[in-house]
Amino acid sequence: MDDIASLISVSKRTIYELFTDKENLIIEALKLSHESVSAEAKEIIRNSNDILDIILKLYELYFRILSETNRLFFTDLERYPEVLNRRKAREKKNNKRFIAWMEEGRKQGLFREDADFEILAFILQRDLELIMTVNKQPGNSDLSRYKPEELGRLLILFYLRGIATAKGREKIEDFIQKNKQ
Repeated sequence: MDDIASLISVSKRTIYELFTDKENLIIEALKLSHESVSAEAKEIIRNSNDILDIILKLYELYFRILSETNRLFFTDLERYPEVLNRRKAREKKNNKRFIAWMEEGRKQGLFREDADFEILAFILQRDLELIMTVNKQPGNSDLSRYKPEELGRLLILFYLRGIATAKGREKIEDFIQKNKQ
């Protein structure tokens, strides 16, 4: 709170007059951030060619935001139960949307018929959480040289290639070639 007050040149008391506590401040800041990201995501969806293009571009957005976020932020959030509850609710909603897109991709012939998207969404979510904390866990020094967004990109491509049809893999490879950065 001291840092925030100093940054915006107001007293801590002024901040506490606007926000009941730190958790309330975090919730409001995350709402604002979520609105901005949602607007960008809607633009991606509007301008994408197919479901696979949407999924890949949204993950690129996710990893760009991740690269701009201090990793300690996610650890700090664990101290705020209401923030965690809201985050879990958003994850659940995002997973439902992801599964629906994957089902649509299956209809478009991009994903294999035998893929279980609910299991994939669960494993993917847990692996992404692990990536966020990889540098804080003992014994992971070998992975600490990688940025979480690099590990995340590799993870997403690994999973998507694994469930993609030949047509889907071709689109994934095209996406990678067009977005080599």
